[in-house]
Amino acid sequence: MEQDMLVGYARVSTQDQKLESQLDLLEKEGCDKIYSDVGSGVREDRKGLLEMLEFLRRGDTVITYKNDRIFRSLKNMIDLIDTFNEKGVHFKSISEPEFDTTSANGKFLLQIFAAVAEFERNLISERTKVGLNNARKRKKLLGRPKGFKKDTIEKYQYAKHLYDNQNLPIEEACKRAGISKTSFYRVENKN
Repeated sequence: MEQDMLVGYARVSTQDQKLESQLDLLEKEGCDKIYSDVGSGVREDRKGLLEMLEFLRRGDTVITYKNDRIFRSLKNMIDLIDTFNEKGVHFKSISEPEFDTTSANGKFLLQIFAAVAEFERNLISERTKVGLNNARKRKKLLGRPKGFKKDTIEKYQYAKHLYDNQNLPIEEACKRAGISKTSFYRVENKN
């Protein structure tokens, strides 16, 4: 049977900063394996984090020195914690002991964060719906305008004239009129 592992994650923002102090702390915590990244937490391509997520197994615990080393934002924190929960993985922060999903208090704190994030998503959704309804009441057109631009119609008419009256092939007529064949046929089929 596989043993549950303590898996460390360390990150520094720039090449000038040193990972060593975080790595030492993670080793002192007893981490069996440590992943790390050098670069801004804002970037999506954190190779070490992605490798760690692939490696994690049910029962493992992710340990980091501080939350901002692994989480980029509240939303990112909730998404990662959801990923950990789906995998059956725990999370601990060395310098913020309240973030420890192996304890009841830690789970409760993270549930509060998740509820706040869901509340924010719902508010955004409600504001969007209200805005759309108000726009409809004002009879404001939403979405892409219907029909063709005046410029496109004029180019179509010129290409049609060249095709009909000068016996030019459709490709040549469209080229001279500055309209694509696709647009030409689109207008043609609407008339």
